[in-house]
Amino acid sequence: MTRVLPLAVAILLACSLPAVAFPAGPSADRTLGPAGGASVADVEPDGWLAPSGDSVTSGSGYVAIDASATLDADADRLESRYDSHLLDARLERADSDAERRAIVREETETLESAVAGLREREREAYRAYHAGELDEQQLAVELAAVHSSAVVLERSVSSLSDHAATVPDADRDEEFEALEVQTATLQGPVRERIADVLRGETDPTRVYVEAAGSGVVLATVQDGHFYREAYRADAREPAGESSLHSLGESEERIAELYPEIFPTARWSYSEVGYGAHRGTGTYPEGTITVYLDQATTDVYREHLTLRLDRVDTTPLGEETEDGVRLSVGTTAPGGPAVLSLSNADTGAPLSGKVSVDGRNLGETDDEGRIWIVTSRGSTTITASVGSTTIELTLEGSAIEGEPTSNATNESTSAIR
Repeated sequence: MTRVLPLAVAILLACSLPAVAFPAGPSADRTLGPAGGASVADVEPDGWLAPSGDSVTSGSGYVAIDASATLDADADRLESRYDSHLLDARLERADSDAERRAIVREETETLESAVAGLREREREAYRAYHAGELDEQQLAVELAAVHSSAVVLERSVSSLSDHAATVPDADRDEEFEALEVQTATLQGPVRERIADVLRGETDPTRVYVEAAGSGVVLATVQDGHFYREAYRADAREPAGESSLHSLGESEERIAELYPEIFPTARWSYSEVGYGAHRGTGTYPEGTITVYLDQATTDVYREHLTLRLDRVDTTPLGEETEDGVRLSVGTTAPGGPAVLSLSNADTGAPLSGKVSVDGRNLGETDDEGRIWIVTSRGSTTITASVGSTTIELTLEGSAIEGEPTSNATNESTSAIR
């Protein structure tokens, strides 16, 4: 396996990558309500891992390019180049294998400290979000920074592992395995896309957040796909006694936890190490990857990707004004929803501008559609076609599955 970055890069990035600050202000649509008493093994009705706790905080934030964060990260990388061969040089200068083993042990402990610090940074972000000290935008950006540092740390663990293999009796496989799993847990497909947005590599995006207890869910829509990641710390006991002793047993457990998805998917399984098994299912609508803790036998991490052109939606609400119809179809709370503009008489798709909670999303496509992630709270959708503007407000009860709407018509555009 090719190792990309040396240890020195990881330490510099993990320790110096700044938290990105935004002006304080209210979140776009944050709500606080019951989490439904979800146990560790509970999933949403459509088979997605749900957060747990006495209450769930949710909302959406808009993420765009942040030049200062990009420049700071690039400066860290440039500075780290001067130390890129530090570990090689230290090992070469060592006078004995005992000294080389001591260097490997020291670097391992340094990495363990860096990973622990990154995990604490993530926990602090969750705590601050629950306390209302961070809004959805700020939480998303902070978790993207954690993701970027974790990627570098993961590569550095691999690099150190390769170096340790050249030192007699420097076997630290258990520590390296634990570090690789921990750094992977700090990463995710939504965080990765937020990081891409901050670097200006992709368009700005709206990120949906749910947090409850020790769990967090992030979701976004980009490039015709819905991305969702969920993490449940309360389902993780890496030092616990294993109750899943084989991949076959994990397959049976996944079938039990995902009865809707399991029969329709093609599954593959693998040993992750550090007390975890992984299952990846590919089905007509997309791909789901779940991580099972062998001690709790529950899923502690889940990544989901759906193709929006294959997702079935349920009508949720609609409003008509001056021959223009705005309709909404949804899947599940926190899932993808489609906003459609059409001619009320002929049904022909219309091109128009759409905003959600005052934030411009852009224009509908050739089919008159644009996709968002639904919130558990109240959501106000505004659409403008020529001189006609329609406003449709969906309450939380509608998103939970009771199709209702509270629509008001405005003579002037509310898009900004």
